[in-house]
Amino acid sequence: PATYTFIKKLDFNGTTNGRIPFGSLIQASDGKLYGTTASGGTNGIGVLFQYDPATATYTKKIDFEGFTNGQNPFGSLIQASDGKLYGMTSNGGVNNLGVLFQYDPVTSTLIKKFDFDGPTNGQYPKGSLMQANDGKLYGMTYQGGANNNGVLFQFDPATSTFTKKLDFNGITNGGGPTGALVEANGGKLYGMTQSGGTN
Repeated sequence: PATYTFIKKLDFNGTTNGRIPFGSLIQASDGKLYGTTASGGTNGIGVLFQYDPATATYTKKIDFEGFTNGQNPFGSLIQASDGKLYGMTSNGGVNNLGVLFQYDPVTSTLIKKFDFDGPTNGQYPKGSLMQANDGKLYGMTYQGGANNNGVLFQFDPATSTFTKKLDFNGITNGGGPTGALVEANGGKLYGMTQSGGTN
């Protein structure tokens, strides 16, 4: 921004380093940037990568595999207070309805923490997680839940406990959320749905 200069740092090429990134990059406490792609990689269903801005070095860290650790992440990663990175995939997992995962940048290990199942706790998450002041992670799914309009949920990284907090119903509280929640000064979480509501 100081010199109004744009420099392309990397071309995604598909099989080797992923393709079609949808989310944002985050800078972790180690100074590296981390992100995901929605497809590409060895299995064609997405990768998790690290980029070192100091050396302009790209490193693919994880190939998503589908059943075991999810596939097609569309949101962004977050770094929680435990130092781990957390994210979601929109498909894959035991039910092929998406997973919530944890990535340890120290050990380069990805652990699937939760499988979305559809009617009970939602399916196809497309947004990102956030960590609130209570230490819990909060997020939403695009579909699933009691009304198949998505859910708002809480995940406790300390106990790996998932709790559905709200079913979107399409009319009175919207449906199909795709973004992330934010915590405002008053401690309340705010978000949006892409459909539903009065209009």
